[in-house]
Amino acid sequence: MSNKIYFLVALMLTTFTLSSCLKDESDNKTTTYNDTAITAFSLGQLTQVRDTVTKDGRDSVYKKKFNASKVKFYIDQAQGLIYNPDSLPYGTDVAHVLTKVSTKNFGTVVFTSNKDGKQYYYSENDSLDFTQPIKFRVYSASGDSYRDYRISVNAHKQKGNVFTWTAMRDNSNFASLTTMKTVSVGDKLFVFGTNGSQTVGYTTSITDGNSWVRLNKTFSANAYKGILSQGSKLFAVDNNQVLTSTDGNTWTVVSTNGNLKQLVAASSSELFALTTNDKLVVSKDGGLTWANESLDSDASYLPVNNVSYVLSSATGNENVSHVMLVGQTAAGKSVVWTRLSDSNTSSIANQWTLVESNMSRYLLPVYKHLTVVRYDNAALAMGLTASNEAAQMLLSRDGGITWTSDAAFSYPKDVRLGNTFTAAVDKKQFVWIISGSKVWRGRLNRVAWDINLSSATE
Repeated sequence: MSNKIYFLVALMLTTFTLSSCLKDESDNKTTTYNDTAITAFSLGQLTQVRDTVTKDGRDSVYKKKFNASKVKFYIDQAQGLIYNPDSLPYGTDVAHVLTKVSTKNFGTVVFTSNKDGKQYYYSENDSLDFTQPIKFRVYSASGDSYRDYRISVNAHKQKGNVFTWTAMRDNSNFASLTTMKTVSVGDKLFVFGTNGSQTVGYTTSITDGNSWVRLNKTFSANAYKGILSQGSKLFAVDNNQVLTSTDGNTWTVVSTNGNLKQLVAASSSELFALTTNDKLVVSKDGGLTWANESLDSDASYLPVNNVSYVLSSATGNENVSHVMLVGQTAAGKSVVWTRLSDSNTSSIANQWTLVESNMSRYLLPVYKHLTVVRYDNAALAMGLTASNEAAQMLLSRDGGITWTSDAAFSYPKDVRLGNTFTAAVDKKQFVWIISGSKVWRGRLNRVAWDINLSSATE
């Protein structure tokens, strides 16, 4: 009997203590991590609103539940912050969230409502509205100390598979160019193009795109075709010289070579070029010396017009890269060649392989001003149709064997292109499109999420 009375007295004392905590926000209790803390936070089952298309082609939505218990939450004990660095999917209902909180030493948890500013006891069975961060407080078992936390449940507010485009200010200088090529180097974007009998260049910051500065260096009319970047440098071939620059204005002569026609690709350690008789050569010393490349097919299949390249890392070896060379032959056929490049040794086979396929439905079409860039871990092809309309964006995720469309990849809405076209991808994974006097900058939403998440966790 005495044990029961003792238990009732202890229970009444505990209830009285917790009641006092809820009433007084400005009490004199101390904050001591050794006494109490939130040690784990997780979510329960959540609801997501998804888009769909009905059989008759109408847009519709439906709800689907998913288990969010494995979503990782980071607890910053020093600043009292709890949050999920990788946001929940778009459409997740964060206004009705079931959570699970674990505490040190069996601490008692309360939270402050964003609706009325009052404190309430926390319960795993009650859903919470996390459309805004919620203040949690955990009291020690004795009630003598507490810790405060600001808990956020982050969810994407944009659809992941959507390109978000921004139209930049028109540039009348670009309208006078008959052909163009865009190159991204570090924090700068360069546009080179033919204006009459010469190649001229312009540059802007990748954070700008509205203000362009004319470069003081000019080249011969067709030199724009072979200007490319390697690391922090620009390279070009003009008037029998290999040139390099870090700013586009001051160029240094690397070597003199009358056999070179244009640069076509670059890896981290090699430059590739076409010769005047349309052979493929390589330089492993920054353009000083050149050697013939080995091909597994006839050189007549090499691209000589609208040449682009895509560089990607080989799986499992950061020193080895995969070079994809894309363009159109002298006969007007779109072709793809591939080669491995090793930055450390020359032990790997360096033969170029012509990518062939008997699936004509998935071959790369012949686009005007064909431009291929690396994006979303794939090769992305763009350009113009014969009538100067925007040609369908096509992706290859298998090394150039097949090229297919993806609904997520689309041009700016109501885009009106000129009779020229060029594109590039900057280091922030923005795609730049320039056509006539028009300039656009766009990025796939989920690519931006990956970049933001990587920056937040580095």
